[in-house]
Amino acid sequence: MFLQEKRDSRPEDLESGLQPQPAKAADAPPDESAPAPLAESGVAGHRDFPDGGVQAWLQVAGSFALYFNHLYGVFQNYYETELLAGTSASVISWVGSVQIFCFVAVAVITGPLYDMGYCRSLIIAGAAFETGGFMLTSISTKFWQILLAQGICVGLGMCFISMPSMAIVPLYFGKRRARAMATATIGSGLGAAVYPLIFQNLLAKVGFGWTIRVLGFITLAMCLFALFTLKPRPNPEKPAWQVKGFSWRWFIDLSAFKELTYVLLHRHFFRQLFLFCLTLFGYLLTIMNASSIVGRIVSSFVADKFGSLDTYVVVLTFGGASIFYWLSVVNIAGNVAFVVLWVFFSGGVVSLTNVVLTGITPDLSRLGTRLGMVSMIKGLGGLIGPPISGAVLDATGQYLGVQLIAACGMMLTAVVMLVLRLVVAGRLLK
Repeated sequence: MFLQEKRDSRPEDLESGLQPQPAKAADAPPDESAPAPLAESGVAGHRDFPDGGVQAWLQVAGSFALYFNHLYGVFQNYYETELLAGTSASVISWVGSVQIFCFVAVAVITGPLYDMGYCRSLIIAGAAFETGGFMLTSISTKFWQILLAQGICVGLGMCFISMPSMAIVPLYFGKRRARAMATATIGSGLGAAVYPLIFQNLLAKVGFGWTIRVLGFITLAMCLFALFTLKPRPNPEKPAWQVKGFSWRWFIDLSAFKELTYVLLHRHFFRQLFLFCLTLFGYLLTIMNASSIVGRIVSSFVADKFGSLDTYVVVLTFGGASIFYWLSVVNIAGNVAFVVLWVFFSGGVVSLTNVVLTGITPDLSRLGTRLGMVSMIKGLGGLIGPPISGAVLDATGQYLGVQLIAACGMMLTAVVMLVLRLVVAGRLLK
């Protein structure tokens, strides 16, 4: 049975994620005739964020551990050259694509489950699926076996643990939310850098089977740490699903599509993940993920000071510019420079994405549902991105086509986010 927990839903002041606001005088009477700003909507009386303390930072540590298990793309080269030699790269890439799709698309179900209070149950299910998937992968020898074990089973496990890792930290931080959430996401960059190193070092010593089992044990340890540290905040009010009863409509927050801010962000996610996958699965995978840690930390500090959405637009713009720079690279030094620039800014994109979504969500009791809805669109991009990039490379024999699509798409994403920023600014001026 699910271990149901009550959790607090604490809406954030929209300003804390966008730009600092001066405090109002204590004796200034409220203007009841003026319309309430966007940030005031939500569950009344739940705006006290600890913004620090042992318990709050333990949530960051637990989320960090879950993010550490978000890995993919580690085994592609080994499958191509050893285990599945003779199978085309575009076919093998479907393992990673299906894994990413299961990872993000199924969140449309796990998001509402998190909102209903099943945080611990999701972590337990995620640990079981991901660890079990690794164990099954360790004894797989055929493509379809790896697709089921790693692509589907591990992907579903990653999906189950992703929602607690994304949604629990915002309930403990307000002013330092970007910094806290970015610190948690560093786990994914560190894991993506460490897992390939473990894989390469153990492969020659103990073989493929035991190497994968060791990765499974590490995953299990991280999930157990998160299980004992993550603690959803208590909610003094009954959530709507308990008051009104269960309904399948709870899995989709239709009110989100009435908000222009959410619609703009929702549309950009497909483009973002699609383009991200085009460039992520190239060379220098370990260096790219390790270097992204710096970008995540720097962007989070800047976001807390100048606003998350403003910073988001900037890192998207410079990320697109770095891909245009890639077009002129003709040597190894230039490629290394591109990797440093691209990963620095893309790290900021990764760390701020959920911060921006949290900032435009008026009722944090529905944050998990909205994260899940957006993740479903991300899943489509993750599913088709790598195979399309592989097809373009196979057809042209060079990166030019992929580079142009990625660079232009990244710039277009920045424009969409700029429009979102103007929409938010317009609402705040009303």
